[in-house]
Amino acid sequence: MERENKDNDVLTSSDTTSDLPAPQETAPPAPQVQAESFAVQSAMGEKPEGEKAQLFNEEGSSSAGEKSELTKAQSSNERRQSLKDELEKTERILDEALKTSDAECGESEISDEPLKTQDGAGKLHPVAPPKRKRKWIWNLVLIAVLALGIYSMFGISGEIVGEDGLSFSQMFASIDGAGMVLLLGVILGVMLMDWSKFLTVNKAVLGKVRPLVAIKTSLLGKFYDGITPFSTGGQPMQIYYMTTKGIGGAESSAIVLIRYFGSMFAFTVLGAAFMIAGAAKNVLAGVSGSTLLLVAGWVGLAINFLLPLFILFFVLFPRLARKLTGWFIFVGVKLKIVKHKERTMRKALRTVKDFIHCFRIIVRRPVCLVLFLLCCFAENFLTLSVPFFVMNALSCPLDGMFFTIIALNVFTTFGVSFIPTPGNTGVIEGMGVLAFSAAAGATLAWSVLFWRFSVYYIYILIGIVWTITDLFRKNLGKRRRA
Repeated sequence: MERENKDNDVLTSSDTTSDLPAPQETAPPAPQVQAESFAVQSAMGEKPEGEKAQLFNEEGSSSAGEKSELTKAQSSNERRQSLKDELEKTERILDEALKTSDAECGESEISDEPLKTQDGAGKLHPVAPPKRKRKWIWNLVLIAVLALGIYSMFGISGEIVGEDGLSFSQMFASIDGAGMVLLLGVILGVMLMDWSKFLTVNKAVLGKVRPLVAIKTSLLGKFYDGITPFSTGGQPMQIYYMTTKGIGGAESSAIVLIRYFGSMFAFTVLGAAFMIAGAAKNVLAGVSGSTLLLVAGWVGLAINFLLPLFILFFVLFPRLARKLTGWFIFVGVKLKIVKHKERTMRKALRTVKDFIHCFRIIVRRPVCLVLFLLCCFAENFLTLSVPFFVMNALSCPLDGMFFTIIALNVFTTFGVSFIPTPGNTGVIEGMGVLAFSAAAGATLAWSVLFWRFSVYYIYILIGIVWTITDLFRKNLGKRRRA
């Protein structure tokens, strides 16, 4: 500051002297006089005029550098503050809209804390999730859907490949050991990336990683996503499980929702990139059912983009977005698509508010945010590349087809993303057979089966084993206490 004040004084004095009359020109001093003047200045510890000018220029440049750094820091702080103000403004608007929606619905505001009940000692415990009535019927339906998917997969594969398909013994003989090890590494990598997402978000929200809780929360979500329509059962069960481990309801909801939003963002961005590049390279040329894959894939991508665009529009233009959302819901009610206007509006507003709340939590930890996004993109990339490593393990000729197979998998996955069956089972197997028919050859049916096992059935199997193990442990504990 002192240096800046000196500079300002120098500049002010220079401006003042510019208004005075110009001095009369004098003859320059003789060389001997200049030398004597230089010697006197050196003896008195004073700087010569040239060095003074050089020092002044250096100080001015350093001062200008400091000013530019300060300006950059101030502009960065202003941008952060502007983003914070916009988010707070949007959140206030959403709060007002939610209160209005609550009044119209006749409902009180939902608390972020989980429901709790008191035991005989007066301690609070989380309430168990409601049990589904006639659960055995739902289990039978799930088993039937899984069986139908496998049957349709082999049936369509038989029609495409004909008699050239491999039997079980032939398929087993074609397995490449190194390729199978690589496939197992990719499967474990997918699991590890999803565990890492929870570890990172736990660190950002709770201040600690809780590794065992993160691993079981991840596997539990995959299991319940796989047995419920539209994969809607994973998040509620993850939140409930985390509350049983001593994590508050608000923190549990934030962790699960941050992971969900990040995964959806990475999945949609990667899918869009591979679909655009795949369409440009015409990867569907010569593929059975290419028109179906193309149309269904783009429709699925558009549907998956709705949520991110909806949230972004609400964040940027909250009042306009609320009006447009209300108009769309009104049209849905008239078309008999939406049953409860106010409840649907409330759910949309709650989704946006949850996203803003979660976004504000994770951006406070930039290192955690970067690691979290890297894990999200890595998990989705490895998941989309699983069919390539499956075919590689079955000794399929795949020279230069890594990108092509990933792009075909993207068209398949997005093309069935709006199918309501658990895990898109019954449809995705048939679409996979169509997509990979050109690459898998005689191993087509086995390639699709191993692919589905690697990304879907394995989590069902893990969930069943985990559930049975927990039941045995609980029964054993009751017997010991008795």
